[in-house]
Amino acid sequence: MKNYKIKYRPEIDGLRAIAVVAVIIYHAKINFLGYQIFRGGYLGVDIFFVISGYLITSIIFREIQQKKSFSFRNFYLRRARRILPALFFLILCCILISWFVLMPTGFVDFAKSIIYSLGFSSNFYFYFTGLEYGEISGLLKPLLHTWSLAVEEQYYIIFPILLVLGVFFIKKKINIIISLLLILSLIFAEYFSIRNSNLNFYILPSRAWEFLVGSTIVIWESKKNFKTSNFTNNIICLLGLIIIFYSFLSFYETIPSPGIKTILPISGTVLILIFFKKELLIAKLLTNKVILGLGLISYSLYLWHYPIFAFARNLRIAQGLVEYSFAGIFILLISIFSYFFIEKPFRNKQFISNQIFTKLTVIILLLLVLSSVIIIKNKGFKNRFPNYEKFNTDYQSYLREVRIKKYQLGNPQFVNPNKKNILIIGNSHGRDTFNSLKLNENLFIDMEFSILDLPIECMESIFIKFEFCNGLKMTKSQKKIFKESDLILISTEYSQKDIDSLKKILNLSRKYEKKIILTTNSPHFYYKNYLTLVDEFYIKNKRLPKDGEIILLEHEYYKNINNKVEILNSKIENISKNFNIKLLNKLDLLCNLKFERCEFLTKDKDKIIFDYSHYSVKGAKYIGKKMFDLNWLTLN
Repeated sequence: MKNYKIKYRPEIDGLRAIAVVAVIIYHAKINFLGYQIFRGGYLGVDIFFVISGYLITSIIFREIQQKKSFSFRNFYLRRARRILPALFFLILCCILISWFVLMPTGFVDFAKSIIYSLGFSSNFYFYFTGLEYGEISGLLKPLLHTWSLAVEEQYYIIFPILLVLGVFFIKKKINIIISLLLILSLIFAEYFSIRNSNLNFYILPSRAWEFLVGSTIVIWESKKNFKTSNFTNNIICLLGLIIIFYSFLSFYETIPSPGIKTILPISGTVLILIFFKKELLIAKLLTNKVILGLGLISYSLYLWHYPIFAFARNLRIAQGLVEYSFAGIFILLISIFSYFFIEKPFRNKQFISNQIFTKLTVIILLLLVLSSVIIIKNKGFKNRFPNYEKFNTDYQSYLREVRIKKYQLGNPQFVNPNKKNILIIGNSHGRDTFNSLKLNENLFIDMEFSILDLPIECMESIFIKFEFCNGLKMTKSQKKIFKESDLILISTEYSQKDIDSLKKILNLSRKYEKKIILTTNSPHFYYKNYLTLVDEFYIKNKRLPKDGEIILLEHEYYKNINNKVEILNSKIENISKNFNIKLLNKLDLLCNLKFERCEFLTKDKDKIIFDYSHYSVKGAKYIGKKMFDLNWLTLN
């Protein structure tokens, strides 16, 4: 390390402000003219990781240079003062709000996420509970965003130890080691972005390269000796900003992240960190008072924005731009309060000594964990909601039920040679069909069922060409299932791409001598603010609908069917006629067209549909009986 110095970098607060605002707008999920604003705003977290890597490396290098030693105790105490007080304050407030807002199942999930968040392992919790970042269920979880804090803290625990050991024992080769780790992490991220994009998103090995990019800048700065003109620096920094904003506007959730493509927003951040100077013209844009102010409170903004959005959604008051604007104002105000009355005081050793801070941290930590355990042990205090056991309006509980069945039932192999092998292919709607049939095996005594979860548009690539499609490729066990199937039931929520692919697939299926049955799209019913019509009735009346009210609601369900689905269904119907293939209309499973009524409860008054179209587990069981009664799987 040569002449290494550290000083206040206003552009870092500017980058923090841009990153946190992008993340907040992304999580608001606001659409304008059918387009989601900042649909790549989640990349703001990647920018934070680069900044963290830069600052942590700077701090370590500075202390080693000045003192010829490094105090891990002081380092981790500073990190704890920086992170824990505001996090504790947030969690405490969230527990109080959750008592009044969250349904019992959601309350239990929240309590579990508290324990993992305090242990800086919530990234693993959210991954192993099967949560995909950006999906609807995640929008209702107040602490989902703490996955990034977990990754950051895991980095803080591991990297300083490796860096300090490297500086003292490897010395000049530390640059090579960091560069090698960066490359290995990037390769790991790219590999898993294809193999397991959800795991890749949440874990440190896939994210480490982003931190290490920041570390590399620190090392490079200590060695650079060239100069560039202000004009050049202005152009390069402007280019960096353009790259960052282009990424926010053009990236979207289905692009696996992190990976090679994530280099784009990272490179924009790097250009600004390397070439920014206070005297530049672009400094007026990046370091004005408003931007710097947002940068200073960026940690509190990040902490508070997601729970507030989650509670607004759970209360069904998050409607559109107006409501989210009010939520944004509240987020700003409480973040300012958190910064000045929680963050700043607890960073000050004169306000609270290290000894008192440590004791207070342990006490609060134990109290929060104990509170969480009590919530879990009492199953979310179900007595807060009448009839909860019988009629749960909690979206997450139904989603979890279906997921449990998904992992329990899996993709079973065909084992009985005396039975007809029925293979269902499709997305989550195919999984609904599979659940319905699998849960009624006692009725379909001469059949076995299995499923391949994949988009129909990928069937040609995966089954015929054996290529990757949307990050998927057929495994050996799936090949065996496909080969041994006697009848393929294509049941999915068709996109236009699926329909375009369907003709080619049906032609190719003749080569494999597979019998095929098609289904239509499932009907899409009323679903607003994560509530169905019967959910709204339950919340308003605190009871189940009576027989006469059920008939009225069945008419309402019918009136509110989304007609756009029927346009796609008519195309599927034409294809089935052209190929002389049996078509099953999913509308028949729930609706009586003559009387203009659609069922929404089973005979035992359990919900059949838990969102706009997907079956609950009890609903799937009920629908499977309907499939049997309608002779769905007969080819005659």
